[in-house]
Amino acid sequence: MTGGIFFIAYTKVGVIWLLLDKQFTDIPNSQSRIVKSTKNFSEPLFWLETEDYNNIQILINRAEIWESFKNATDRIFENKIVTAHKDHIAKNKILLSDFFGIEKHFIPLKSAYEIETEFQEKVKKANEVSKKKRQEILAKSNPKPTKTVVTQTVFNRNQYVIVEVLERAKGVCEKCNKNAPFLKDSDNLPYLEVHHIKPLAEDGEDTVENTIALCPNCHRKAHYGKTSH
Repeated sequence: MTGGIFFIAYTKVGVIWLLLDKQFTDIPNSQSRIVKSTKNFSEPLFWLETEDYNNIQILINRAEIWESFKNATDRIFENKIVTAHKDHIAKNKILLSDFFGIEKHFIPLKSAYEIETEFQEKVKKANEVSKKKRQEILAKSNPKPTKTVVTQTVFNRNQYVIVEVLERAKGVCEKCNKNAPFLKDSDNLPYLEVHHIKPLAEDGEDTVENTIALCPNCHRKAHYGKTSH
């Protein structure tokens, strides 16, 4: 950052920003807009903004984008309106070569599980705050939630296991022995959720023997309920 303008950034809400000297409108899931602080320049600069993580590789491969980036940063340094010195760089700077590595693990993203675990911990702490204090916080809270980009490992489950287990259950929860709470609009079949007794993340097998058909209530209890000893 120099003169109050950052050149490139990745924000906590999952937005990638890149400073350019021209607009690129052919990059999917992105937008280009004028940098407000440069609107009085003879030729304004532009932000390329995207929330699509896959655009990282597109940006890496576009030589004209990096040429535009170089031109934009040179103009910032050379412009008399910018009062900061060239050594006015953010303390937590990292090299572009480090930031734009080929491997996708260069951005330390959290998993969906980590995000949910942290959120549940926040809910627990919020429950310890007095009602009066909680309402004061709510009155000052932003009604629009922020966003976080997450990484998520998805197991490619065997669809035949699901069909077999649901057929075995015959519309009855295999835990509480109650009928499924409703019929699905898509196929008019009873709605039950197939749960792995030993989680796949803990090396459990995706087999009929390791799965059970549960109603939504029992499924949530299986994940979040208190374990009896």
